Amino acid sequence: MSILQKETELQEIVQLVGPDALPESEKIILEVARMLREDFLQQFAFDEVDAYCPPKKQYWILKTILAFNDAAVNALNRGASLRQVLELPLRDQIAVLKTTPHEQALEDMPVLCSKIAEDIAGIEVY
Repeated sequence: MSILQKETELQEIVQLVGPDALPESEKIILEVARMLREDFLQQFAFDEVDAYCPPKKQYWILKTILAFNDAAVNALNRGASLRQVLELPLRDQIAVLKTTPHEQALEDMPVLCSKIAEDIAGIEVY
């Protein structure tokens, strides 16, 4: 909830001065909030898999998005750029979880959480 509330505040700033005025630490909040809205909260009723999501899968999708957030914030604090974080294919891998069959997604998500931490921690800081 705090990420989505912070996004609302940042959207007002973006509308006034544009997204380039935000520091990278706030741009990552906008990106994670977008992921929360599109990949966690939003469902497509006509999709066979996405029309219903068991609580355990919801938990793991949220945990995966928050793992991305934590790893990205840590990388930015180390001096990595937002571009380096967003160039990794992790966001796309998270986005497809909602349409991945439930049992397969439940198998993949713990591995993906570890991969997120490793891949983002492995970003070289210049």
